[in-house]
Amino acid sequence: MNITTNRVEAFSDCVISIVITVMVFDIKLPEGVHLTNKMELKQLWLLLPQFISYLFSFVVLGIMWLNHHHLLHLIQKVDEKFLWLNLHLLFWLSLIPFPTNMLGLNPTLSYSTATYGAILFMAAFALTLLRGYAIRNSLMYIKREKTLNKTIDKVNRRARIKNFIGMGAYLLSIPMSFWSIYGAYACFCVMPLLFFIPDGIDDELLAEKIIASNEANPPTHTPGI
Repeated sequence: MNITTNRVEAFSDCVISIVITVMVFDIKLPEGVHLTNKMELKQLWLLLPQFISYLFSFVVLGIMWLNHHHLLHLIQKVDEKFLWLNLHLLFWLSLIPFPTNMLGLNPTLSYSTATYGAILFMAAFALTLLRGYAIRNSLMYIKREKTLNKTIDKVNRRARIKNFIGMGAYLLSIPMSFWSIYGAYACFCVMPLLFFIPDGIDDELLAEKIIASNEANPPTHTPGI
């Protein structure tokens, strides 16, 4: 069974956007606060940890979405197992609001940071599993242009290296939470920092080249059963 990636991407985008929206609902004003009372406005500072945790999770989800977006640009078709692995990824992403709220309410509690690190580890693992399955089962585009194929291989290799490093950092953050809260926070920052390190490859330009090559040489699909 060969399935186009359009519906997979549209469904995933919808789920991730809902997850991001749900997170902000956990940021609530303290009861009884009146915006005209300067003394009570100071209580808004109590929301700062919740806002920071929301902001960081927003960035993490944004990075996951971009990685997922770029991955689907490299994929020619998907099968049923890929769909299940994609749902596996969305499951862990949908859980991120829970530890985000925990961390915002209890930023110095070891169990909050450990739970947050565990969920992020599983999300990163799910994305790595998804990419690995696509590579092993020939779901990636394979073109006559050797240069284009080499570029696709290079993108996948670098993405997997970054994913493995990020997974290691998230996994380390779990025991680190019980030794040093700030050490765990430093582990959380590894993946975002890796994402913003340029690797010299324009993902959007690569996607355009793949699309152009695909239009020039349309793939032949085996009829699904």
